[in-house]
Amino acid sequence: MKKTILCLLLVASPLSTLRAADLMDVYRQSLENDPTFKAAYSTFMSQSEAVPQAVAALLPQVGVTAGIGRSTQEVDSGVFRVNQTYDADQWKITASQAVFNYQSWALVQQAKASVKAAHATFNSAAQDLMLRTTSAYLLLLYARDTLNFAEAKKRANQRQLDQAQQRFNVGLDAITSVYEAQAAYDQSIAQVISAQSNLVNQNENLSKLTNHVYEEVSPLRNSKIPLIKPEPNNVDEWVATGVKQNYNLFAAKYNLQASRENIKAQSAGNWPTLALQGTSSRIDFGNNSSDSNSVINNVFVPNKQVMNNIALTLNFPVFQGGLVVSKTRQAIYDFQGTSENLEKTYRDVVVNSRIAFNNIVDGISKVKADRQTIMSQQNSLDSVEAQYEVGTRTMTDVVTAQQHLFEAQEQLAADQYSLINATLNLKYLAGSLNVNDIGEVNSWLATTRISGFPPQYTRHS
Repeated sequence: MKKTILCLLLVASPLSTLRAADLMDVYRQSLENDPTFKAAYSTFMSQSEAVPQAVAALLPQVGVTAGIGRSTQEVDSGVFRVNQTYDADQWKITASQAVFNYQSWALVQQAKASVKAAHATFNSAAQDLMLRTTSAYLLLLYARDTLNFAEAKKRANQRQLDQAQQRFNVGLDAITSVYEAQAAYDQSIAQVISAQSNLVNQNENLSKLTNHVYEEVSPLRNSKIPLIKPEPNNVDEWVATGVKQNYNLFAAKYNLQASRENIKAQSAGNWPTLALQGTSSRIDFGNNSSDSNSVINNVFVPNKQVMNNIALTLNFPVFQGGLVVSKTRQAIYDFQGTSENLEKTYRDVVVNSRIAFNNIVDGISKVKADRQTIMSQQNSLDSVEAQYEVGTRTMTDVVTAQQHLFEAQEQLAADQYSLINATLNLKYLAGSLNVNDIGEVNSWLATTRISGFPPQYTRHS
């Protein structure tokens, strides 16, 4: 599996203190502040501790116990009685080394597979952050574009309303033309308000990733993107790459391996284990005193007691009430569930890669068609306005032509942003998405900035 993306991610420099930002600025902020990504990193680091924890069972175990006590001994033989009180300080060292423990060894293998799965999951989370950041940024740009179109429509409808009113005043048009122009203008006002609200909401959504509100962001240069076909331009090659490199698929495979090792570990729960154990203990006696009414008043109490022991021990848990059998069955069911999850992940990679590839191919065609549509709609509007001037077209025709032009412009913006998302998503599915891809998209942005908020909504972060 390829090295973790973490080292590549953390080379990003902190965001400039300027309020204006481009996609790379926003991405750097999301690296530092996105809770989902930070949680994924913490989860990966936590799960990485599974290996040393599992290995610990196979390494030497050493324990020390100590105690300070005072003992009283009473001896009554019927002939004499003796009371003996003395201190007894003791300590004990126990050491053991596993010689054979198949269950612990299987748990180590399970832990190694689990850590690899966690590693792949974190890499997937790193790539997912790129997707989420780009998507949120493009949604903000689209909201800004929508507001621009709505304001342009409002201005155009205002001109049409003024013109219709003037023509009515001199008797060239009926009052119905004024009513139609007024209705279109009123509708455009509502659309501007809605677009302003959406722009604010999209900026707030972006702040979920970055914990930062951007008053200005960079738009697409000339409102256009380059139409780049996938390379290689073959869907089967992209699918094959995804099957080999997709991080979610890596994680599913390693999770399946971990489940397989878990079956071995649970089934070995009643296997014999062999360990080498050593014990060293010592008891010191002191402050002896006696009180006896017998002529034989001495009871032997040693000054110290030392014991050393080393042994090769065998533990054979023959039957544990069916616990091992039940845990083994449970592990088998877990393995079956993990196997189905691997199959689902495999199908997702294959199908979604094909869908993403088709979306790119279709998206390129749609963007080309949208650009041609805008030219045609602009020519149509110019023609309708000219015919309206000479009285062969109505105000309704003009308003309709304007509506078609603005709709075509908005559709082009939506299709361009969708094409960018589809391109990055295909690379994500192939497991090849990296910071350079974000940088390439960033190179399509203009150096000039656009406001992230309508003027009446502008605020400082």
